[in-house]
Amino acid sequence: MAKYRPARSGKKTPKARGMIPCLILLVSGMILLSLLFWAVVRSGTS
Repeated sequence: MAKYRPARSGKKTPKARGMIPCLILLVSGMILLSLLFWAVVRSGTS
């Protein structure tokens, strides 16, 4: 019988290549939300 192999068995692509833009997007979103929250709190107290 024939043996079945995955289609990309010969190529090895790093999984960390797509992780870097995702981390940059998440960190920039957190910073943006925290700055927005800080501006709302600051405008409410004065």
